[in-house]
Amino acid sequence: MKKILTAAGVSALAVLGAGAYVFHTACPRKKEDTRPVEERVDPLWAEYKEGVFEGIRWFHAQEREPVEILSHDGLKLRGSYLAHPEAKGTILLFHGYRTDGFLDFSCVYSYYYGLGYSLLHVFQRSHRESEGKFITFGAKERFDCQRWAQYAYERFGAEHPLLLDGMSMGASTVLMAAGLELPPTVRGIIADCGFTSGWEEIRYLIRKAHVPCGGLVLRSADLFAKHIAGFSFRECSTVEALQNCKIPVLLIHGGDDDFVPPHFSEENYCACGSRKELHIVPKAKHGTSYMVDLERCQTALERFLQECTEG
Repeated sequence: MKKILTAAGVSALAVLGAGAYVFHTACPRKKEDTRPVEERVDPLWAEYKEGVFEGIRWFHAQEREPVEILSHDGLKLRGSYLAHPEAKGTILLFHGYRTDGFLDFSCVYSYYYGLGYSLLHVFQRSHRESEGKFITFGAKERFDCQRWAQYAYERFGAEHPLLLDGMSMGASTVLMAAGLELPPTVRGIIADCGFTSGWEEIRYLIRKAHVPCGGLVLRSADLFAKHIAGFSFRECSTVEALQNCKIPVLLIHGGDDDFVPPHFSEENYCACGSRKELHIVPKAKHGTSYMVDLERCQTALERFLQECTEG
């Protein structure tokens, strides 16, 4: 009996330790990567790097205004605003997990601007110039999105259309924000390769890695998240947020995405209660749909933007 209890104790400690590892790997803010962007392009994007670099250079060459708001829990959140002289509206850009957004939106900056939209590039909490100690996979970021939308509404007025655009974790952020009260000028949401919740995404990655006792490890990691960072991985779900959504939603996902698999966007599409559109792009990996099938994505984006702002 003593040996059994000892074995059980060792197993429990192993699960607890694995949970701590998952939390401390996934959530705390990391030291910023200061290498030139050319040295930190994701291997998935390597074959498209010339277009990526061109887009980043274009954005940095524009005259942008630094902007700052205060989050609901007292963090200074920062970004930059690129004004279009004859703006049809403003697109708020929310980047993905542990990125700065410059890579994420490199291929659409000049495209959106050329269509006549101002751009509000946001640094999510615990990334780059924004404050924060922990990444919460949309649980708290959704409230930040709500604050940014309110800022834009108050600044640009009741006749100025706003659109929320997110990539990866940013996609989940804007979709989760759809379950909150947003300004009436938010006319549409664009979500590229988002997950349904932090819980489901981490569970998928744990299963993919064949971690023993994966379910228990995830529960353990969630305990650390609650007690250290003040959130739960299953605190919010895009599926739940979209059920009562009244805002048009455009979903895009790479058909060969094995980091955030496309079934997440399919679930979001099925749950969404508003006008919706889904594009699964064959052969596209995580975040590369726009580059793999430029014509299809641009056609979908232009039509969606026009319907939201001019329809």
